[in-house]
Amino acid sequence: MAPVKSNGYRVLVVDDDPAVLSTYRRMLRRAGFDAVTEADPRKVLENGHANGVDLLLLDYRMPGLDGLSLLAELRRRECNAPAILVSAYLNEDLVNQARMLGVAMTLEKPVDVRSLRGHLFDLVPAANGRPA
Repeated sequence: MAPVKSNGYRVLVVDDDPAVLSTYRRMLRRAGFDAVTEADPRKVLENGHANGVDLLLLDYRMPGLDGLSLLAELRRRECNAPAILVSAYLNEDLVNQARMLGVAMTLEKPVDVRSLRGHLFDLVPAANGRPA
């Protein structure tokens, strides 16, 4: 599938696995999203990668800072972008914690890329004149 023209939406992907980041980056670009990827969740906070993003795609288990702790800090910094949490370790407690932080969706690894793409488009706001 050839890349499509950018729809103007920025998605921040944070996952410590380089292969996963590469897969998500390709999928997002082919779907017309601008992809910002980071392997180290602490760098997201240090470098302001979350500024101006429209969607967050976060892995749960990462060294140094898990996805929910990262999201809690981003929320404290007034990043209100919809978030999807991805984990191979989903359980009821984790899903409840995610819900309390406003996570729009939790997905279990391995993630079906086509399904994920559909979920991303479902979460894209149809605001400011940008297409959904």
